[in-house]
Parts: sequence; C-alpha cells; structure tokens
Amino acid sequence: MTSIRTYKQAISYLKSMEGHAYNPDNAYGVQCFDLANQYWLYLFNHGLKGVGAADIPTWNNFTNEATVYENTQSFQALPGDVVIFNRNYGEGYGHVGIVLKATLNSITILEQNWLGGAYWTPPEVATRRTHGYDFPMWFIRPFYAKSTKLNAVKSKSKPARKAKANKGKKIMLVAGHGKGAYSNDPGAVANGYNERDFNRKNIIPRVKKYLESVGHTVVLYGGKTMNQDLYQDTRYGQQVGNYSDYGLYWVKKNVKPDIIVEFHLDAASPQASGGHVIISDRYPADDIDKALSSALGKTVGKIRGVTPRNDLLNANVTGRLNLNYRLIELGFITSKHDMNYITNNLDSFTKRIAEAINGRQIGAKASKPKEKQTVWNWKGKFTADRTIKVRKSPGLNGTEVEPRSWLKNGNYVPFDQVIKKDGHWWVRFKYVQPGSSDKDFYCAVCKITDKEQKIKNEKYWGEIVWK
Repeated sequence: MTSIRTYKQAISYLKSMEGHAYNPDNAYGVQCFDLANQYWLYLFNHGLKGVGAADIPTWNNFTNEATVYENTQSFQALPGDVVIFNRNYGEGYGHVGIVLKATLNSITILEQNWLGGAYWTPPEVATRRTHGYDFPMWFIRPFYAKSTKLNAVKSKSKPARKAKANKGKKIMLVAGHGKGAYSNDPGAVANGYNERDFNRKNIIPRVKKYLESVGHTVVLYGGKTMNQDLYQDTRYGQQVGNYSDYGLYWVKKNVKPDIIVEFHLDAASPQASGGHVIISDRYPADDIDKALSSALGKTVGKIRGVTPRNDLLNANVTGRLNLNYRLIELGFITSKHDMNYITNNLDSFTKRIAEAINGRQIGAKASKPKEKQTVWNWKGKFTADRTIKVRKSPGLNGTEVEPRSWLKNGNYVPFDQVIKKDGHWWVRFKYVQPGSSDKDFYCAVCKITDKEQKIKNEKYWGEIVWK
C-alpha cells in the first residue's frame, strides 16, 4: 500500500526529527535502525524488518510500498529516501539514514549512532551529516499518499537541482620510500618485488589515469618520476628547522591539495595478508578513508579497518597542518596471495582504489530501469459464466474472431499464459473441440480492479482453476 502521508508531510516530519533520539522498540539503545523505523512507522504504521540496517533492502517486501534503487554512477538521491550503507559500516550490520538533500556527488542525511552513542547518557541524537555515495549503497523511495508512481512523487516536491559539473579536486599521490635526503630506500622486498618500484610502476600511474578521466587534477610527489621520499624530505625539514621548503611543509605551501594518498606495501610473515588504511588520530575517518578500506575488503582483503595513529611522522604532520591525508597499505609484499591478486588484477584493483578516492564509480554505464512484467506463463482452466469475445491477439485492439466462436456461459478453455493489458487480465488458449484451429487465441477474464493488481485477487467473469 502507499504511505498514509503525503510527500510534504513526510519531509516536514523528517526535518522535525533532527536533534531528537528515537528508540521505538525500546531495545539495544538508540541505534541507526531505530531512526529509520520511526520514520517508516510515521509513513506506513509499521516498522522495518532486519537484524541490522544492511538487511533492510532484502528482508522487507516493498512491493507497492516503495522502490529500491542500488546506487549507480548516474543515480541521484531525493529527500525522503532511506539510504542503506553496506556491511563495511556498523561492524558488519551496515548503517541507515534518511536523505535531507542530495546532489550527484554527495548526500546530506539525518542519522543516529554514527558516533557510536547508542548508550550514551543522554544518547546520541539524530544529526545532520554529509556523506559521499558508496558502492554498494541502496536507496528506498516510498510511494506517498495520493501517488503510486515516481513522477507523482516528484510533482509534489521541487525538482532536484541539476548538479553542477564536477570541476574535480587536486589530488596528490605519494609513492612511499624512494630517494630522499638521506638514502635511496627500496622499502620492503619480497617475492621478486620491492615496494618502492612496484608502486611507482604499477599502481600510481593507473590510479592517476582513472582519476584524471573524471576531471581531477593529479599531482605526483616528486614529479613524473616520483624520485623523492616524502617521509625523508619532511624529516629533513624538521631537522634543519625549515618548515616551508621540504616534504609536507612544501606540499602545504605550494601544492595545497584537497586530498593526499600515500601508497605502501606491508611486510610481515608469509602468512600475513590484507591491506589497511592509516590516518592521523587527530581527525575521524572520512568517506575516502572508509571507501578505501571498503575497496581493499572487496579486492585483496583487509587485515584491519581504518586505523588512527599518532606514531607516524607523515600522519602526525598532516594532522597538525590540517591536510587531508591517509596512508594505504595495499597488501603484504611478503604474501604470495596478495601479490598474485594485485598483479593479476592490476587494472580492476587500481580502478577500485581510484573510485574510492573519487567517491563515485568511474566509467560505469547508467543502469536501465527494469521493465514491468506484463506476461506470466501460468496455466489453468477458465470456465466462462457469460458471453466473452475471443480475439486473435491480447488487448482491446486485438482482432475479434467470428461471434459463434466466442466463449458462452459454461464454455471452458485451458490456458497457458496470463497477460496484463489495456486494464484487463487476458489468458492465452487453444480451443479444445476436435477439428479446431491449433492457433493461439485470447480472451479477457476480468477487468483489473485490485489495488495491488494481482490477478488472483480479482473477480473473474467465470471461474479459474489454477494448475
């Protein structure tokens, strides 16, 4: 059924929820799921099923209640959409919020328990935050009162503003180790590779290509050859007291990047496997950090989540300089599993890394809306209780057969197909009388009157026995 609320009422209620804490089931503290449940209770007088937020798209039957969209490159959310974050959030349970406004590049949502304050006293309240789109990510768009189609929903709200063309960001990519003020450091060495050269040759050029393809300006630390070491240069600047011309201090003064990503490969025992993301402990993980961690989890694997640190020079300095920085360990160079995966999937792997930095898919084709089903291969026997026209094709414009071949009261036909067309339900059949044509014929068995448009809920012009 459609919502008992209009679109205008829904948005008004959504805005009123900000600053309040909701726990309609009075269990497990004030969770993100509780906010979505409260919103859905207001719209439909029932809650949502699921153990965690990530269960919402699959555990609930949204037929005739809402449309579920999976995020694509061209998708833009609308206010009132319930957004589901994947299982890389919420310790595997996912996360959920409700969209307040959106562009093609970001969504501003109302959410609870983003900071983990479900059991705080007082609890964490519903708060407005802006996030990037993630993949996968789902959006559930309700059917509001007096509307059963998406265009009707749009007509009740202001059209979403067309997002401005993405001018792109300035992104600095840094290859770990290399030639610096003190030495030429190859980094970790194993399985026929060294960290310094592998990332410079195989990883960063590909990531750069993908980011530039969607309009970003990419700067390589050390120039085209990347023949410098950010760590050593920054350390040298500190030692000589020059906080302007070396390493990260030079970057802050001269490059002014929006984003910095430093690439490494880890080293440990041959059994260690998986990548991870390191950030300064001065700031919480942002959408890029989380997306990079998610990309690792879906490719080479990850040994841990996003890790705040206060014992690494570059992380500490970028924290003090307020530079948007993270260090990504792509996997273990000492692991044959990790290196085999990376080398065998270089293009797809680096594309996923670039998409995480970009915040959206790169080069994905726009999804086509699924066509509504109108034909079902259902079988049964229809017995008429009145005279019914028979046609050579389904629909009111189908050619009628001669009247003596129409179905009369008491006549029956076995059918093998059901068709929805022109406001009627039709069946396809062959005449059973000896000597009859072996061609297919069609007749309407009733008008479509059921709100859910289910044929088995209709009143037929006779009787149907389903097989």
